[in-house]
Amino acid sequence: MPQQQEDILITIVVASVFFVLIGSFLLLIVFVFLRRQRKNKQEKEEMRNRFEQTLLKTQLEIQEQAFTYISQEIHDNIGQILSLARLNLNTFGEHVTEDKINQTDDLLGKAIKDLRDLSHNLQNNRIHSIGIIESIRQLLISLEKTGQFQTTFRTSDNFHILDANTDIILYRMIQEIVNNIIKHASANSIDIEISNKNNVTSVRITDNGIGFDTTLINQSTRPGIGLQNIINRAKMINTTVDVNSSPGNGTTITLHINPKQSNI
Repeated sequence: MPQQQEDILITIVVASVFFVLIGSFLLLIVFVFLRRQRKNKQEKEEMRNRFEQTLLKTQLEIQEQAFTYISQEIHDNIGQILSLARLNLNTFGEHVTEDKINQTDDLLGKAIKDLRDLSHNLQNNRIHSIGIIESIRQLLISLEKTGQFQTTFRTSDNFHILDANTDIILYRMIQEIVNNIIKHASANSIDIEISNKNNVTSVRITDNGIGFDTTLINQSTRPGIGLQNIINRAKMINTTVDVNSSPGNGTTITLHINPKQSNI
């Protein structure tokens, strides 16, 4: 009997030690898990903070580079042109030669063009932000506000947004066409329609202006048409340009974009 009690006691002690060890092991696992979880959380927080700091630093560097670029462009290019124009104006007296007037006009025209180009470069972010549809809509609204144009803008229900780079180039092409209408077409109505069929996006721009002889398109010396520049841009996004015009009958330019074969 004493031997049996001793065996039972030993069994109880061994079992107790076993359960204590198991409990301690489980507690250790929980402790290690919680500690590792807390450490991972701290590391993620530190990584997020470092990322935000790096992002902020990068944004500041990009902003600084942009400001430097703008400053250099204005100082080295546009500022110089305006200075030359001012010198020309200072030479004007009672007898102003037509040559001087034309020279000054050319300088001011170049300064305006350079400012426009600079503005276009900075505007890319805005096009990315609001999208090509809203960008076109705002372009036409600005024309309406002049009181010299009536505009219409239509998009098909199945139109899908193109990739960002294609949108930028396409918008620049539309902008160039509209600028040509303003400068050369003597039109008072502009219509833009965007449609999509068989994964090909089509943009049609129509005006009711004086039109022109389409055989002159490839003559780069022809002033004001500027279609060759549009065609060059079109090649970048695998776009075909169809021009339908004749003297006295307005102009319709249709752009057909196949984004799957874009070259950008």
